[in-house]
Amino acid sequence: MMYKGGIRVDGQLNFLLRNAELDVVEFDVHQRKEMKTFNRTLPYYVMSYHKKGSAKLRVGNQIHTITPGTVIYIPPNVEHDHYKDSHEETEFLWWHFTFQIVNVMDVMKLFQIPIAFRLHNSEYFEQVFEQFITSTSRSSSLPSSILKQAKALELLYIILDSALGKRDHISFNTQSLSFLDLLSRIVQHPEEQISLQSLSEEMHMHPTYICNRFKELFGKSPMQVQREIKMQKAKKLLESSEMTITELSQALGFSEVQNFTRLFKTYVGVSPTQYRNLNIKWRFIK
Repeated sequence: MMYKGGIRVDGQLNFLLRNAELDVVEFDVHQRKEMKTFNRTLPYYVMSYHKKGSAKLRVGNQIHTITPGTVIYIPPNVEHDHYKDSHEETEFLWWHFTFQIVNVMDVMKLFQIPIAFRLHNSEYFEQVFEQFITSTSRSSSLPSSILKQAKALELLYIILDSALGKRDHISFNTQSLSFLDLLSRIVQHPEEQISLQSLSEEMHMHPTYICNRFKELFGKSPMQVQREIKMQKAKKLLESSEMTITELSQALGFSEVQNFTRLFKTYVGVSPTQYRNLNIKWRFIK
């Protein structure tokens, strides 16, 4: 197990990873003799493994020479250039993905992954990528769907294992580990009544510092993460359960149903009742 400052990290990290959903948006294998992709930004992660030939990658003021066996890793909304300056054929395997908890928390932010790095076992990765593509070409039966997700997770494991190796794989010092614990707590119990003031008293930190540091580490404030998780859970409950709106709001930790309804409409655009009715109508049409 990994320890820092006497606090076990692995348990919290494993909990977050178990609750994350990997969504492969698109993928393919390309062979190119020319490639001119400039000033590109995408709303999801970009990973590209170069199997053959060379290319260039620019991120900010840094230019990387990409050779066979190298993976490039671009976070969402990061402008980059991916291009060739030679006429040799380059073959690369690429996929775009998100890895989030209930479409709210970006789990990849927990890791320090370089822009370009070499795979430990290229042959293994190529084999799994081929199996992943094969799984997607089969009929949409349940076994095929399970295999596709399993192979996608295996690809991610291979990537992270090579990118992180034996180095400390999360960017937390001893003080910041309390924020990882807070994130896990919010994910596990989003209905819990918390405020910046109560967290300040509990963590012995200034409320503003808690908010700013949490946002620096995870991209959102603790209150924002909690609200968004509540709204995602509310949508699922409205779609799949027969709970009344009052029962649902209480289960999510709201003392007043009006507060829940107001917040839901702010995030989703319609009231909880309208959302449920729209989903019932959509299921009937399908």
